[in-house]
Amino acid sequence: MQPINRILLILLVAAGVFYYWLKQQSKGEYDRQVGALAATLDRRSLSPAMPAGQAEGMFLRAIVIFSDFRTLVSRGRINTGEETYLNDALSAAGYESSGEIQLVSRTLRDSLNLCQQMKITSEAEGTKALLNGQPPVIRAGSFKGDNLVIARRVSAALAPELANHPANLALLPSSAAALIWPLTLSDGTMAAVNEFKAHNLLDPRTVLDLKQRLEQVKATRQ
Repeated sequence: MQPINRILLILLVAAGVFYYWLKQQSKGEYDRQVGALAATLDRRSLSPAMPAGQAEGMFLRAIVIFSDFRTLVSRGRINTGEETYLNDALSAAGYESSGEIQLVSRTLRDSLNLCQQMKITSEAEGTKALLNGQPPVIRAGSFKGDNLVIARRVSAALAPELANHPANLALLPSSAAALIWPLTLSDGTMAAVNEFKAHNLLDPRTVLDLKQRLEQVKATRQ
């Protein structure tokens, strides 16, 4: 074999070994990210009986994990798409139906996007607060200086079974969240109720009761 051919062969083998090593590193990093999110949002532990603060802390930590995944993707250390990642992690966490996984995935995306817009995940203090399950301080936007807290799309007073479900959680500035009355029924609330019903997360009887109560509220306003 000519020296030049030998060198080319060595370079080719080295490139193959390096590519395989990078691929294994990426897979290992991906598996760790899937495991971390699955453990944090384990459906079996997020029961309605869990203290609200504990469930909210788990959700805030999940946002940090999801943010880390995006960072690793942007740096080329993980090549798997976001949709696949969320599907794999939430399936491992015990969310069985594709509809339920889509609801939780949307909530996580919306929450992380909001944290990025408000410059929370880009600041060490904001990330630390999220990891500790504490309301972070908003660093940008019209609510700058306010705290970002967790509210419920459908309050626990109206649907206790959804109290700690991740798809029912929504991030809001504390000043806005303070205006929400736990027993408030609105068209927006019913839209969320119907969405949860469509994915078998709410009992039809509960949905019917809430619908009737909303109609009564509207009747008294006329």
